[in-house]
Amino acid sequence: MWRQHRYKIALTLLLLLAALVLAFQLCEVKPWASIDWLDILGEGIVLLVALCWLTLIVTSRPSGHITEWLYYGSLLLVCSFTLDLLDEFLRYPEHLRTMSWLESLPAPLGMLALTYGLVGWHREQRIINRQLQGRELFLRDHRLLDPLTQLYGLDYLYAVLKREIELHREQQQPLSLLMLGIDQFSAFNRQHGMAAGDQYLVQLAELLSSQLRSSDVLCRYAGDRFVVLLVNTRQREADIMAQHLQQQLTLLNSGEQQLSLSIASQQVNHAEAATVLARAEQQLLAVKRKSQAYQLQPD
Repeated sequence: MWRQHRYKIALTLLLLLAALVLAFQLCEVKPWASIDWLDILGEGIVLLVALCWLTLIVTSRPSGHITEWLYYGSLLLVCSFTLDLLDEFLRYPEHLRTMSWLESLPAPLGMLALTYGLVGWHREQRIINRQLQGRELFLRDHRLLDPLTQLYGLDYLYAVLKREIELHREQQQPLSLLMLGIDQFSAFNRQHGMAAGDQYLVQLAELLSSQLRSSDVLCRYAGDRFVVLLVNTRQREADIMAQHLQQQLTLLNSGEQQLSLSIASQQVNHAEAATVLARAEQQLLAVKRKSQAYQLQPD
């Protein structure tokens, strides 16, 4: 998180340093006897709390417009509270109102920015909570698991895809889908038997699961076909993932067990779940035909 917000940390330090330099150049230090330590304690605690807010935002929030509002709101409060604390040690010239303006104006602007950011954070959290509740319900329903591969099946895929498409529309985050099909799997079953085919499907499911991210959703679509839902992933990244999965398949190939994968990749847009999967099936069929035509070409 710190690397994402390096410029924010640098900006915070720069503004605080500028406020200190400006204050000491324009003002004179108060006599020791006139300092009110009770005010210093109260204003110091307020500044410390604002710094804690700023630190929590920088260390726990990903980049985004909501984080920007929260950060700049907290930064304005920190600047205002810093000058307010310095006011207890320094005496401003009566004819110079610059420091008074710098001390007073950032606080209300910071509160407005923080409020706007918190409203966005609240909306974001509602979406996340709804997503987590949906996933929890699905996890508790073991009927949605494929009994052979222990992956989620078609019903779960439809429900998750529908939900992710809705989130995609609300948050405008990229969403991609891979449909994988084993080439010549029927011939493999005829040659080696159904038990060998089932064992291969189990091994393939384990291999795919180990290569995917925790946010990806892997389901057994039907027979020898699998679907991977890639959340917050663009088309180019999905294509790279498809190539990686095809390369990893060599780990399962040994002896007479030489199988390959055809993978269709698509960017999911504002379409219904059934339409997205139907389009993926057509793409997968086209990929398989192209692969077969290439293999039949004479050397």
